[in-house]
Amino acid sequence: MRLKRLLAAVALLVGFATPALAQRFPPPVLQYTGQLVFGPTLIVGLTVVNWRDYAPALFAASPNLPPCGLTPSASRTWVDIYNARKQRLYGFCGFTDPSNLSQLFFSVPNTQRPRAVFITLNDRLKHRIVVSNKVAIP
Repeated sequence: MRLKRLLAAVALLVGFATPALAQRFPPPVLQYTGQLVFGPTLIVGLTVVNWRDYAPALFAASPNLPPCGLTPSASRTWVDIYNARKQRLYGFCGFTDPSNLSQLFFSVPNTQRPRAVFITLNDRLKHRIVVSNKVAIP
């Protein structure tokens, strides 16, 4: 009887652990969506076209991980935008859903317009980072 209970418990644990182990973390496919010049500032819009490939759990609030500034329960996965010289332009640490990846943006002085940008997704729980393609900024 104990063996059956133990086997049932192991089966349940394996059943719960399998989705987490199989959780996909593909490279994001980045696309330029437009820009706006607002005085001396350039605001650039981007989207991750394959945002549906990411599990909602990747963007769950994670109070057990280090905070983001004053946000104690920042998301599990952070998004950073870099120029082609690998200088960080902006980041997001409070996304709550993969659909948030469809509305990325950054702003820079218009005189510092980057030629191209890419993003990284940093899964802080599993210590995984994926890098997108570079997109040109016209």
